[in-house]
Amino acid sequence: MAEEVIKNLVVRVVNSLVDLAMKEVNYIRKCQENVAKLKDELQNLKDMREKVQQQIDIASGKGDNLITGVEEWVKKADTEISKAEEFLKEEANAKKTCFKIGLCGNWGTLYHHGKKATKNVPSLLDHQVRGRDYVSCVSVDTPAPGPLEVYQNKNLDDIVTQNSALGDIITAIEDESKQIIGIYGIGGVGKTTLAMEVSARVKHLFAAVAFTTVSQTASVEKIQKDIGDATKRIMKGEKILIILDDVWEMVDLEKLCIPCGINHMNCKILLTSRSEYVCEKMNAHKICVNALPKKEAWILFKRVAGVRVETEADLKRVAMKVAEECGGLPLFLKALGNALKTKSIEDWDKALTRLQEHAPSRIDPEIGNAFTRLKLSYDFLDNEARLCFLLCSMFPEDRDICLEDLVFYAVGLAKFHGLKSMEDARQRVEDAYVPRR
Repeated sequence: MAEEVIKNLVVRVVNSLVDLAMKEVNYIRKCQENVAKLKDELQNLKDMREKVQQQIDIASGKGDNLITGVEEWVKKADTEISKAEEFLKEEANAKKTCFKIGLCGNWGTLYHHGKKATKNVPSLLDHQVRGRDYVSCVSVDTPAPGPLEVYQNKNLDDIVTQNSALGDIITAIEDESKQIIGIYGIGGVGKTTLAMEVSARVKHLFAAVAFTTVSQTASVEKIQKDIGDATKRIMKGEKILIILDDVWEMVDLEKLCIPCGINHMNCKILLTSRSEYVCEKMNAHKICVNALPKKEAWILFKRVAGVRVETEADLKRVAMKVAEECGGLPLFLKALGNALKTKSIEDWDKALTRLQEHAPSRIDPEIGNAFTRLKLSYDFLDNEARLCFLLCSMFPEDRDICLEDLVFYAVGLAKFHGLKSMEDARQRVEDAYVPRR
């Protein structure tokens, strides 16, 4: 019995030693096969790495966020590729120096390269397995920035009228007993700007702020898309501020699926409207935004038009009258200030004459004056900026307009003279559009 046990044990030991010896011998015998296998897996990893990088470049071009781990995978792939390429270079150099290395060459060199190639293949294979998902997906869709994200805070320190309204709105928002706050005033008085300024100053009080433009032709689908994520967070109990801009008539908050009322006091709504009546119908705490008095209008106009209107006496005389014709409305003060700031005093005089004498007849005086001011700022645009403005007017109201669309339409309609290339057209559209954002 004991002899049988000893015999089996000896057999096992011998077999193990034979297997180990064969494994070591195969490092020499199959050296070229192992190296070829390494080359194949190296190329597979390089191909996969290139495909992943292409996906990363596409995602980066779209501004999307990369998923966690993909950048680390690329770095590790580069390390594995570099390590394998260094080995293959070493192996190739050895071939050149060894005499007939494939047949009766240096057995130590064959053993070293065969073993190292065998050991390196699994790490290449393992990294390919880890990277399979990244070949088809390396990012998550990232929403384009909205009005609130690109808004830049305004200096209202010297504009007492707007600064006072701003303080009243913030106080109302901070009041837990008030759920809906309505800002009202005539067109061009700065309601939307104040709403966004408020958002920038109180966003730390909320988990999130959502913005949507309602407009005259309210689209329930669009509004729900703009604020959908915010409404879901309200239902979870998070404190959310929703801004409904440019409300022309009473809107049904339930129809828009906005949770509000006594059961959802964590939802705060700020709306802007030209109509005090709309604010009343929405049961909003009303805050009126008034036009700027003469002194404040001049301060704002100077900021836009530049120091020339203050330092050049003849120009200042005309500029102050132009500012007065804007009726204390920030929209017109900014539009005309931008349009005229680089013009000659003769152009300023012409602009003043048109403002004083050319309001359209047979329509409401307020609308007529607004038309004259806006038409004048349009007339002082250069030709290509005017073209871009007209192209924008062809899109639906409140539509996000891509610069690339304007480029294609302008080129397709052959509106650019002396055009050299699509890149030239793209640059012209950017030059016309970006400074006036």
